[in-house]
Amino acid sequence: MYDLIGDIHGHADELRALLAHLGYRPDDAGTLRHPENRQVIFLGDYVDRGPKIRETLQLVRGMVEGGAALAILGNHEYNALAFWQKDPAGGHLRPHRPWHLRQHWRTIEEFGTPELYREWQGYLEWFLTLPLALELPGLRAVHACWEPRHIDYLRGKLPGLRLTRAFLLRASRRGSPEYEAVETTLKGREVHLHGLVFHDKDGHPRDLMRVRWWQNPATATAYRDYYLEDLPELHGQPVDFARLDPSYYQDETPVFFGHYWLRGAPQILQPHAVCLDYSVAKGGQLVGYRWDGEAVLSAEKLVWVA
Repeated sequence: MYDLIGDIHGHADELRALLAHLGYRPDDAGTLRHPENRQVIFLGDYVDRGPKIRETLQLVRGMVEGGAALAILGNHEYNALAFWQKDPAGGHLRPHRPWHLRQHWRTIEEFGTPELYREWQGYLEWFLTLPLALELPGLRAVHACWEPRHIDYLRGKLPGLRLTRAFLLRASRRGSPEYEAVETTLKGREVHLHGLVFHDKDGHPRDLMRVRWWQNPATATAYRDYYLEDLPELHGQPVDFARLDPSYYQDETPVFFGHYWLRGAPQILQPHAVCLDYSVAKGGQLVGYRWDGEAVLSAEKLVWVA
């Protein structure tokens, strides 16, 4: 069975504490391993923001390569690949703008010497081995959004759902099918606000807002019930369903994901969907779920450390 863990963002101390709580102990080689052969599934976002990014990568990669864990790609690993890959048209696939530099700065600091930079290059190559999503008997794991048409498209283009440098180049072109599929899978479904602009948690102005793709939008009575930002400008307004994609996650296969910086007490979002990102990099909790094969998820299986 599996223990799934949400976004870590360089918080190695909290990760070690959560793994210890879940029963993982170092073997003779130093790899953290469960005595009952359970495996961890890491849901992405290992880098940026936190105080011990290198240690987090060492721990996660060591467990994966030691057979004690599986890991998928998060949007921060994807962003790092684009940030460091040269664009044939000039510059890099992710431009080195000030806000991009700020987002990556903690990672850049940790690998700031020539020797550590070479190590970082090895991690970038390792990121290419991580799938964009996992579908295992009885469960699914994705960093941000399980949308079947995008998952199917990516499966058709990427063996094992693993990125290639050539695909990364095509996915960097806004408006391409590769861009749309990767953006949704790793960053979530977004909708236009049609004239409204808000500032996200990092202070960036945005006119697209993430929505709760796991929830039927028809059940929303207010924008904050379906949108992931509670904007004062939208208070009291009816939801404009004509602008929303009516599809939502209705499968009975449980899906586990991170990404959304939720706050408060961890909870099950619907019987077959749970987000495990509760903002450890912003003073929240590092959250996991002990999965033992159940189709209907239970709040009793959620575990976390602050």
